[in-house]
Amino acid sequence: MLNVFPDLLTYSLLAPFLIRISLGLIFIYFAYLKFSTERERKTLFFEHIGLKPGIIFVWIVGAVELIAGVLLVVGLYTQIAALAATALMSAAVVIKLRHKNALPNDAAFYILLSIASLSIIFSGAGFFAIDLPL
Repeated sequence: MLNVFPDLLTYSLLAPFLIRISLGLIFIYFAYLKFSTERERKTLFFEHIGLKPGIIFVWIVGAVELIAGVLLVVGLYTQIAALAATALMSAAVVIKLRHKNALPNDAAFYILLSIASLSIIFSGAGFFAIDLPL
């Protein structure tokens, strides 16, 4: 079947760019919450699921989220950052399915973020990135 708007395919690298920036900003926001307003709540969450001491895991997960988010926004080591984001969101899906009230968002939200991260791994960084396809 023919594309309705074939001229728009010229801008096909815009889609991974938009996904990458959105995903990066979400992960930076997640890290901000872990390092500021929700630190105590997240510490209790990690201890509730059996990861003790919880504060260590808050710092580790927050650091990974912050680094992955910044790398995604900048477009540097994009596939590695997206791989870390996919792992974090896949773990969040599993935790949400096992402990219904453990995480604030719905499982569908974490599945969507996981799939968006996975799509960046396969599609690349898109426009305005430091990463260059070989």
